[in-house]
Amino acid sequence: MVVSVDKYSVQCSLVGDGMVGKSSLAKAITGQSLDEGYTATTEESYSASISVKGDTYSLNILDSSGQHDYDSVRTQGYRDNDIFVVCFSAVDRESLESVQDFWIPEIRQIDRKRPIILVATQTDLRGEDTYPVTKAEGKNLAKQICAFSYLECSAARQTGITEVFEQVVMATLKYRKRRSLIKRVFGR
Repeated sequence: MVVSVDKYSVQCSLVGDGMVGKSSLAKAITGQSLDEGYTATTEESYSASISVKGDTYSLNILDSSGQHDYDSVRTQGYRDNDIFVVCFSAVDRESLESVQDFWIPEIRQIDRKRPIILVATQTDLRGEDTYPVTKAEGKNLAKQICAFSYLECSAARQTGITEVFEQVVMATLKYRKRRSLIKRVFGR
């Protein structure tokens, strides 16, 4: 009889505006090829494995819709999450503003305690944009929203992808440990 060990499984949701690269991020970690054009996502699931500190973890990634009018469908999947990966494009200032104005309030309405990792995607396009979002601006927003960490990546160049999901695992483990301690101390 094979028993699934839940502590080695991590459930995360990728959230952020449409066209910021959430699906490309998920496809990059799973080894799938990236799409040439943009295809709107309603909700997609991906699975991958990642090794962190000698242990292998199963990642279950929910790629949710970036369209604001799909909130009822999107937020149903939030309750099963361990962590949120909030994405914005390094070349789209509106997507950065949307993190603070829309995505964080939506997440915190569902759960105020689950960890958040803030991720700047599409960093390979920074040189093409005249006014990209800087790393300092991203770090500042991460501090404001109390994110576990701030990372930057490019699915097109395959940079920073592994680091994002290693942080997903690390933040989840820390969250679970803290939650377990609180249950033992307070019995809830």
